[in-house]
Amino acid sequence: MENIKNVVEALVFASGTPLAKKDIIEKIPELTNRKLESIVAELQKRYSGESGVLLLDFNGKLQFSSNPRYGEILAEILTPLRERQLSKTLLEVLATIAYQQPVTRTELEEMRGSPDGTTTSCEYAITGLLKAGLIQVVGRKDTVGRPFLYGTTDEFLKKFQLSDIADLPDYTDVMEKLKEIYAPEQETLFHTRSILEEAQEAAADKEEEEEIPEFLAGEEFEVYE
Repeated sequence: MENIKNVVEALVFASGTPLAKKDIIEKIPELTNRKLESIVAELQKRYSGESGVLLLDFNGKLQFSSNPRYGEILAEILTPLRERQLSKTLLEVLATIAYQQPVTRTELEEMRGSPDGTTTSCEYAITGLLKAGLIQVVGRKDTVGRPFLYGTTDEFLKKFQLSDIADLPDYTDVMEKLKEIYAPEQETLFHTRSILEEAQEAAADKEEEEEIPEFLAGEEFEVYE
């Protein structure tokens, strides 16, 4: 195979997650351990110093990462975009739990999966919704691993002015209501934080453990998986 180095580079980039070296070697018969280590050394030399991207080599795995020296400007640009997507995810996961409860995290991820069979992690959304008091653990499923089952709380019912979960309206109406209730409040002289904002930050805290939101400083709380 020609341009093995370029193939390895493309594989690591396309994976988006840590890629085991042994898996790369298994997929490329012409590649040996020694050759791969040589390729990694060349790529690390290319992606180093002032480069915006670095090649990480850890625990037998490879992954591309943004250069930490540009972290501040990246955060300024990407945080608003990520928060908008996180808001959408939180609302979708909350609505799904409301209609499908009790439900496990794996079941949630399968329900929100793509047509090609891939799934979308709900872990961050669940963490945020637990912190906001909108969902809770209601038991364990009697299956392998006994995963947690999630359901909505009384706080959720109060927000919808419902006496029972059976009174839930159409799914589309629920999504619109959720957006209305948890839309970020308008800026005033003294900014008021909405529940959605707090849930977003709780989820972001799980996603980037090194960045602890100010309102969680000093707190200890359990993350359910």
